[in-house]
Amino acid sequence: MPAVTTKFTADDKLDLEIFKNNINAHLDAGVNGIILGGTLGEASTLLPEEKRDLTRFSKEIVGDRIPVIMNIAEQTTKGAIKAAEIAE
Repeated sequence: MPAVTTKFTADDKLDLEIFKNNINAHLDAGVNGIILGGTLGEASTLLPEEKRDLTRFSKEIVGDRIPVIMNIAEQTTKGAIKAAEIAE
């Protein structure tokens, strides 16, 4: 289960097209799951809506083939609970 990197455009928006290529490369390699926001500190720096968009987009790509897990690295317990609810 690799922790995939989050891709951004030059104007700091999620680059979902490049991200899709990355996810598909992992699927082709035979991974058993994908972890989002788990590299380079993205879990604590992505906006809640970016986390939601990444999770939804990833699920669209992988369907039910493998689990998609959003890393949670919030500053408070309440924030962590909210992030888990959004990911769910």
